[in-house]
Amino acid sequence: MKISIENGILKKILHTSVLLVAIATGFAAVSFADTAIIARYIEPRGDHIVWKIKVPSPPPAAVIVIQYILPGTEILESSHPLSSYDKEAGIAKWLLSSIAPGTLKMDMKLSKPIRKKGEIHGEVMFKDESQNTTASIFINPKTVKRAVEGC
Repeated sequence: MKISIENGILKKILHTSVLLVAIATGFAAVSFADTAIIARYIEPRGDHIVWKIKVPSPPPAAVIVIQYILPGTEILESSHPLSSYDKEAGIAKWLLSSIAPGTLKMDMKLSKPIRKKGEIHGEVMFKDESQNTTASIFINPKTVKRAVEGC
């Protein structure tokens, strides 16, 4: 009898612990989701690439957008001034500061058309002040994958 009571108490402690962890984890995920940037491509076609970036409120102090294109491709036009572009590597970077909450659209025109989805991919980096983490969102036209560093 004594063993079953101890097992009953252990079960209650275990259930309570699991419940508390689930609640804490759920709140952390909701809190992070509310402060995160959401980014995606609007279907790239021909020689145009268009990004749609949803910026939370309050916005991060700065956002870095990195676009990987075929090496040797020129960027003919960009809706936002480039911070740097390595033509040989095909890596373009934008540092966006003082951005407002809401939807930000970025587009660029290339010297060569995009022939297949695997030819381009991108990354958006920002610091989530509420969680004190740096986050990177990796984007390609087929999938969206999120990685959070510093957790």
